[in-house]
Amino acid sequence: MVGNALVSFFPDVDKDMRERVQTAMLFAQRATQEVVSNGFVGDGFDYYRQQLKFLGWDATSPREPFDPDLKRGSVLDTLLAQVGATAGNEFSDVTRWSLDTLELMQPALARFEQHSLQRASFQLLPCRVTKPGYVDMVLYHETLVREELVNGFLFRERVVTGVRAELVRFNARLFEQQFGDKVRERLLKALLEDVYEL
Repeated sequence: MVGNALVSFFPDVDKDMRERVQTAMLFAQRATQEVVSNGFVGDGFDYYRQQLKFLGWDATSPREPFDPDLKRGSVLDTLLAQVGATAGNEFSDVTRWSLDTLELMQPALARFEQHSLQRASFQLLPCRVTKPGYVDMVLYHETLVREELVNGFLFRERVVTGVRAELVRFNARLFEQQFGDKVRERLLKALLEDVYEL
């Protein structure tokens, strides 16, 4: 977990690559949180995406547009369907595994919910190495409405709205060359506090 994001890694993603992804995400989260809390931007997600692009992430259009079904239903089924529609069933399978693990680990779940409720949003990011130095991932971002700002929001039946999902490619090699040391130095304390391995 990185802040309000549950990051799922395929087995082929090594520790070094995981740390690069987590560091870039945390940097973008912190920068976004700062400008949103100071009222400098209205849409935090768009600013977050711009920060990620600056750090070497490229977004592509989803395979299928997401049209939320406004009926109450299982949140997990809905979000896993969206992840699958964006990048394929393998990505939704690894996301399900992470969500099942998170549900069983109460301290981790409480921490994830706390960060998500503070930011009124959460993210899921299943990640896979596609070629050396590059990681493909689904950036699933859901904004929580006021009624949903309660513990257990992931595992309840509710209407799912405020969702954005896209396939993203992260150039981890470029990130490391241009930003790695500077970003890690700036985030040393935050990396210890906001990154939690399941």
